[in-house]
Amino acid sequence: MRFLRSPLFWIGLAVSAVALYLAFRGLHWSEVGDALADANYGLLALALLLMIASLYVRALRWGVLFHPRRDLRLRSLFGAMNAGYAINNVLPVRMGELARAYLIGETERVSRVQSLSTIIVERTLDTLVVVAFLIATLPFIDAPAWARGPALLVGLGFLALGALLAGLHAARDRAMALVGWAVRFLPERMRAQAEQAADSAIEGFAVLRRPAVLAEATAWSVASWGVSALLVYTVLRAFDLDLPFSAAVFVMCATALGMVVPSSPGYIGVFHAIAIESLVNVFDVDRNRAASFALVQHAYLYIVPIAFGAWFLWRERNTWQQLRLFARGEALPEEEDAPAGEVAGTVE
Repeated sequence: MRFLRSPLFWIGLAVSAVALYLAFRGLHWSEVGDALADANYGLLALALLLMIASLYVRALRWGVLFHPRRDLRLRSLFGAMNAGYAINNVLPVRMGELARAYLIGETERVSRVQSLSTIIVERTLDTLVVVAFLIATLPFIDAPAWARGPALLVGLGFLALGALLAGLHAARDRAMALVGWAVRFLPERMRAQAEQAADSAIEGFAVLRRPAVLAEATAWSVASWGVSALLVYTVLRAFDLDLPFSAAVFVMCATALGMVVPSSPGYIGVFHAIAIESLVNVFDVDRNRAASFALVQHAYLYIVPIAFGAWFLWRERNTWQQLRLFARGEALPEEEDAPAGEVAGTVE
């Protein structure tokens, strides 16, 4: 497997191994088991519904990022998105992002390169919204320096990235001229494909220069992370942890921003360490109960997308087979953009 030769894969495994040790050191597993057994399973069932709602809102937001197209089917957006999350949870180096762009491109006849650009915009919006949520909690909790400083730096970095992408779209003609100069030595067919891919990628950043569309996408981003915070709060309450909603927001932000750290697929170890240390050091939660929360919260984030992603890949079996060939380099289908105004289906 190619990823076994990637240094990032081995670095991620090492980071996860260290994080797992730090997360679970000194635990009394009998007490962790008791906390799991005594949990409020009614609230955990509600948390499952909130997890699904969060994914649903994310799919709605992704559809907005394909502006000006509004005809992408919601079931395709939801399925491809979860398939990408599922692949990220089982394979290293964020391979799910490429798979997600490929799947939506095949099922809805949109440019796969443009789809990848929308994912970059999505990640930028997510990071900025999470940092904003974290800043909003600071008046209510005694956040440690390790949470404040790095979070603000990450936020500034992604704000700069958003400005760069918007500027790239604003200077589209100059950017395409630079691309043309860079690929001028390629054979004509490859040169045309490279220029078409670059143009599609830049088009994916158009939303950043459309105030109304950007505001809509941002509103959906706020809604999705708001539901995620409610999910965290519900799981905390299920373990009888009497903490304010601001604590749930803080834990959500800390674990979300921690995902920029290289780790094994599914952020195993890194998620648990950040969640447990946040609850123990910031909110004085018993370590065993914090571990119980971390295990269940991570299970939602890990298993639910895999279930929906597997359903989508089963339903789109032919596309999945093509994706496997594409990943192995046995088939490289040419990029095909849907003609302007072509309707691929209605939103369901």
